[in-house]
Amino acid sequence: MKVLRFIFSILLVSFALNGETKTKLPCNSLIECDKKADLTSIHRKKITFLSTGIEEFSKDADMKLLISLYLKRTRSIILEANGETGYTGEIVLKVSHKPEYKATQLKKAEEDILFVEQNICHCSDDQKKQIEELKVLHKNSQ
Repeated sequence: MKVLRFIFSILLVSFALNGETKTKLPCNSLIECDKKADLTSIHRKKITFLSTGIEEFSKDADMKLLISLYLKRTRSIILEANGETGYTGEIVLKVSHKPEYKATQLKKAEEDILFVEQNICHCSDDQKKQIEELKVLHKNSQ
């Protein structure tokens, strides 16, 4: 009986020590995060993939790629804040958010727009048009 308790104690301590490892990321590189975001229509998932890419893998990334990710994330954040889910099918699913949540999300979108505007010299003409569209969408969402 004492042997079983001893083994159980060792296993319990082992699991406790190993349980502090990092949670698994939804993607393993900036490119993979971008591809996974493109493969889903669900805005919450897009935001998760793009945020992971930006937060975890953007340190030495090419600015042009980063701007592309920021623009995609901004669009999804604004649409999601406005209640669009991105779910497709027979039923269009739309949700309503508390005003505080919506304001927080729109603030995040505003920060993304500011980042892109600060790096406008790296933007293509198409991306500059996207920035202007996102600014209008953001303004109309408030």
